[in-house]
Amino acid sequence: MRITGQPIGTVVEGPPENPDGRHVDSRPSSGGRSWSSIDGKGTYCAELSDPLDRGRGGEEHAVGVLIQARQGRGDDVVRLAGARDDRGEDRLLLINGRRVVVQFVSVPADQSVWKELSIGGTSRTSGSSEQAVQLIREALTHKKCKAADTLLVLDAAHLGAIVCPSLVESYHEAHGDPETEFALFEAWIVGPTVRSTLRLGKSHRQEVTAAGKAMRLER
Repeated sequence: MRITGQPIGTVVEGPPENPDGRHVDSRPSSGGRSWSSIDGKGTYCAELSDPLDRGRGGEEHAVGVLIQARQGRGDDVVRLAGARDDRGEDRLLLINGRRVVVQFVSVPADQSVWKELSIGGTSRTSGSSEQAVQLIREALTHKKCKAADTLLVLDAAHLGAIVCPSLVESYHEAHGDPETEFALFEAWIVGPTVRSTLRLGKSHRQEVTAAGKAMRLER
């Protein structure tokens, strides 16, 4: 279990690698709360209460977490000014010397959860492991033909518990590599903290596996 204090609030989260599941309790400074959990079979649920930053309002938090995640793996990341909506540029980053366009899409992409939250002040959603994969699929297809060669951020700040290695593996088994299919520079699912943030591309998994093998050989 880890408690993370940030300028925007507090997040209590269990380890993403726990085979028995975990929960994430996020209480941002906006005043709302997002509580989510997932069990060992991949069944998830989330309970949200307003006010919560979401959509465009959550982009600044998501890009901040993304930058921390990239820097944590040794990348040189610098924010660039001049992003233009009419060019499909939500943010601009300089990553290891390369200018990268960043786009965002909310998870879930279906607006029914957010409409319920806006109207009633609370919202609840739940589903199976297959439905969790479908949430990711719908977010990706929402940006089909709109995000080619961009770094696509799937903002799952309010469903943080679903962000775990098993979700990425299940998505690969069902649909393959989203970075290849949608011609993306990279695809990341970003939760409320770096701990709940993972790259979706298979190439990243291969890099990690290769690095692990190299370390074992050196030993």
